[in-house]
Amino acid sequence: MAVASAALIAGCIPTGPPDEWDTPSPTAAARTSDAPSPPASATASPGPAATAAPSATPSPSRTQTEARPCPAYDDGLDVDYVAIDGHRYSAICTGMTFEEASAAVPEWDLEPEAICPWVAEIVAADPLYVQAISDPADPDGPIRLFRMIYLADPETAPPHEVPATAEGISLGSSVADVLVSYAGARQVVQEDPSRGTREQYVVDDGGGHWLVFDIAGEVVSEVTWGLDLEAGIAGELCSL
Repeated sequence: MAVASAALIAGCIPTGPPDEWDTPSPTAAARTSDAPSPPASATASPGPAATAAPSATPSPSRTQTEARPCPAYDDGLDVDYVAIDGHRYSAICTGMTFEEASAAVPEWDLEPEAICPWVAEIVAADPLYVQAISDPADPDGPIRLFRMIYLADPETAPPHEVPATAEGISLGSSVADVLVSYAGARQVVQEDPSRGTREQYVVDDGGGHWLVFDIAGEVVSEVTWGLDLEAGIAGELCSL
């Protein structure tokens, strides 16, 4: 997709005290299957509001990672440009601070949320939002995750205006398309204390980076990607 469609002025989703951010261990909150079965309809909402207890760190352990190239920003219109890789959104990459990310992409100013300073919006074009997330224990430290949500029916998301992976998977993509594009995708069912049962497909993108596709009905309703997501993700990053 074109960089220009993603280069939208960052805004603010109304937020409150942090509730929960949990990347659970594969043997605890999530049930996984190496051979994904067709999903049941999910009831989780892609919206930011939730209630639960805070988690001090995004994961009980850190995955060994490897350096991956971070492309320089190009404000030209390139229909072949890929906005989402496991380690980056556009030219903003895991390992950068919010300040470094703002310098890397002059059109964007990643301003941390006042109440949740580990969350900064990259895109706020209601109903589309893209966020960068550092560590609640070290908000000024490196970015570890990205999240993309669509606060409307994801099946109505315009495919040429919503960021996608190199395989063309994005909000509104079908489960069948996810499984065709990522043969190694694992189905994960989260018993999320703040949002109820969440069905996800988790993809190993290499170097300690992962893609997580939340499913609502039969389509992708939310995408989270970055470090330490091998068991998927539960809870809210910053919520009412």
